[in-house]
Amino acid sequence: MRPNCRLYSVLFDPGPPSRLVSGPVLALNQKRFIDILSQLIAMTPQLQNSPDVGLVPEERLPAELVLSTLKPHIDSGFIEAESLAAPGHEARPSLVLTVKGTGEGQIGFVGAHFDVVPADREKEGWERDPFTLWVGDDGTLYARGVTDCLGHVAVVTDLLAQMAEANQRPRRTLKVVFIANEEEAPLPEIGLDYVVDQGKLDDLKDGTIYWLDSADFGPTVGTGGVAMWELRVAGVTGHSGMTHNCVNALELAGAASQALTHWFHSKFPPHPDEERWGFVTSSTLKATIIDVPNNKITKVPGTAVVQGDIRLTPFYDIEEAIGGAVKFIEELDARIDKDDAPRGFPRTRTVGGVRGKLKLTRKGRFMEGIACHLDSPGLARLTKAISDARGEEAKAYSMTGSLPLVRDLQRRGFDVQITGFGRSTYYHAPNEQAKLEHFVQGFDILRRLLAEE
Repeated sequence: MRPNCRLYSVLFDPGPPSRLVSGPVLALNQKRFIDILSQLIAMTPQLQNSPDVGLVPEERLPAELVLSTLKPHIDSGFIEAESLAAPGHEARPSLVLTVKGTGEGQIGFVGAHFDVVPADREKEGWERDPFTLWVGDDGTLYARGVTDCLGHVAVVTDLLAQMAEANQRPRRTLKVVFIANEEEAPLPEIGLDYVVDQGKLDDLKDGTIYWLDSADFGPTVGTGGVAMWELRVAGVTGHSGMTHNCVNALELAGAASQALTHWFHSKFPPHPDEERWGFVTSSTLKATIIDVPNNKITKVPGTAVVQGDIRLTPFYDIEEAIGGAVKFIEELDARIDKDDAPRGFPRTRTVGGVRGKLKLTRKGRFMEGIACHLDSPGLARLTKAISDARGEEAKAYSMTGSLPLVRDLQRRGFDVQITGFGRSTYYHAPNEQAKLEHFVQGFDILRRLLAEE
């Protein structure tokens, strides 16, 4: 599928790049990048990841495209390739691609992923088809996945192809890991979990892992932990004109959710270290989904299910946060049982004595956030590469988006640093987009990291 655009090579002039090690200069092959990205975007209907609504991605599709693109260089031995899928999940592989260096040391480009969050053009108000790449005359790339994270897959694939075509090996051995199941990482034993368990990242302890799943270049020096929750509310249904016989589950769910939010912000307020790491958002607990079965306006709903998440800066403990939330709702339910609901709550018991009930449970596993080492040589190299490639001072920041296993990798002794290209304002949002210029500069940043001594 060809994108709607004019000649790719004239969309952005990156200026003269320097050599990787020796030989011809390398810069993003804009035509190949767009071709790869266009094919990846065309697969996104099969890459949407939301098992709760029946969307299970087939990451083998983009993995096969990457392997097909790089096949001549895999066959020649320039690139070593491994496809790793957990037993029972054979359609959901991650790829490990290795290019041996000319000297000592290791460097990793890890985290760019094959799956995407769902998109619905009509319900979400997309201006164009989210599953077809559109390239504007101004170099705007528009589709689900261009920033998160298929643009990163395409730019690294082009980098690997160009290195092989020019026979330019990096000084340090490069390991690229494209992962499955990033958007539902709390599901165990799929994606990066399996890659790590197989020991495929162990040799990167001698270098830096540059995690390529962020935006706005950064560097991103911190991320948030995440835990998902589900609040089930049992009320008593009945005629809306006879509320003495009812407990309105919708109203009770709203009141309980609001009380939970107030509790959370009293326990996990903005942390003093957030300023040092440049967090743009403090910790939050919020409801994001509500399901209230009902078929008539004059009928009081008897059940409600509210789902939401906690986003926690890495200076707090995510287990303490989600465990505390469960306990808070248990205590609130006990107060309702004693007719001691907080002031302002709706009716919690019928005139006949039947009471409403609350229960909060965790959904899936939690993930921890990370505060990257600010004194890391890897961060210094990344900051310089971003500044040099963009011609302006790099601006480090942190956010409470979450990345799988980064904190665990840090605990194991890995130096994890984070960057990414595209626009963070369109992460998981309608009308996802980035600029071709972002990926031209991103290519140059990665090339500069590989050229470092």
